[in-house]
Amino acid sequence: MILIRKETEDGNTVYDIRGVMIEYFLLSMKKMNLTIEFLQPALDISFDAGVREASKLMSGIADVVVGLVPLVPIFSTGKSELSIPLNSATFKIIVPCPKPISRVDRFLTVFDVSVWLTMIFVFVLTSALFWVLANYPDRNLENESKNLQTIPNSIYNAWSIFIGVSVPEMPRSWKLRIFFLIYVCYCFAVSTVFQAFFVSYLVEPGNGEKISTFQELLDSRINYGYNSALEFAMRTMEYSDHLQFPLTRRVDCAYTKACLKRMISDGDVALFCSVEYASYIFNELGHLGGMTSICFLEESFINMGLGAVFFRGNPWLGQLNKLVRQCQEGGLVLNYWIQLNHEVLLRSKTKSVEDGSSMYFVFTLSHMVPAFIVLGLGYLCSTILLISECLHRRFSK
Repeated sequence: MILIRKETEDGNTVYDIRGVMIEYFLLSMKKMNLTIEFLQPALDISFDAGVREASKLMSGIADVVVGLVPLVPIFSTGKSELSIPLNSATFKIIVPCPKPISRVDRFLTVFDVSVWLTMIFVFVLTSALFWVLANYPDRNLENESKNLQTIPNSIYNAWSIFIGVSVPEMPRSWKLRIFFLIYVCYCFAVSTVFQAFFVSYLVEPGNGEKISTFQELLDSRINYGYNSALEFAMRTMEYSDHLQFPLTRRVDCAYTKACLKRMISDGDVALFCSVEYASYIFNELGHLGGMTSICFLEESFINMGLGAVFFRGNPWLGQLNKLVRQCQEGGLVLNYWIQLNHEVLLRSKTKSVEDGSSMYFVFTLSHMVPAFIVLGLGYLCSTILLISECLHRRFSK
């Protein structure tokens, strides 16, 4: 339901209301040549708002209540009567979409922990083998290079090969040369794979893991946005999973649009919402199809029909049901719904273009943070090693 215009004429407030839940009613009333006078609409979806609208119907102030009216038995009383479903809604739990991973975090996850540990193990093992093979009992016959006959030099040569730097001197024995070649091929393969992933993650780091099941939502720190009107309607259904959320993680979402905005900006709330309505709001905000597109749990939790409530005995109800069926068969409201989404999407895209948003980004020094982190760690280790050697030299004398 969309409030198009609010004006004051001759001291009376006139409301102009449209929307996919109103369109069937408007078309039917126009066909019956009836004039519609809208009362002040309830723009929030809450239990109190439902009670206010029901009291207007029971007191005779209103002839019909139309909008987000679920067709459940509790709304059909001795004084009210429900129409046929004007529309059907599939309510799912809308969850925050996974946010983009920072490039620093993505750099650390280029390889799994097991791969990093394996690389460290290979590096230590290679350094040890360099030293052992260079100090083999018959080294005098082979006249092996002295650069590999000490443990620090063996570590230095292994590290040089690992980062793609030339070693001071090649090994001379055939056993050490074979192992040296195998280690060079291994480092080349690992470096090629790492560089390919590193460049890809600089351009597009990717997103985090998506919440797919209700149990994952419970285990997360995301709050549950409840709606008092929807909760009241769900009491008539065999669904109670939402009651598992503790009170400290329940947030009032009477204004669904505000909660959807909070979900996009903060990512700390999930709520029951119609998929169609959520898509419309995301179109209006210019987020549908981007990094913050709509995400929801896969299973459909609630399916219900939405209609209108008349005072019992209203003579227009039968004719309204007949005209609504004709509108549904002709696809008139579906055409209105597509046009409405198209218009709001065009307005949002125009606004985003004016704001200067683009899918491209400027390559800055922030994208090279992982490289500078590695460089800083190297300088830190070199400084510590230099100080250690100076202290060792001083105290050894």
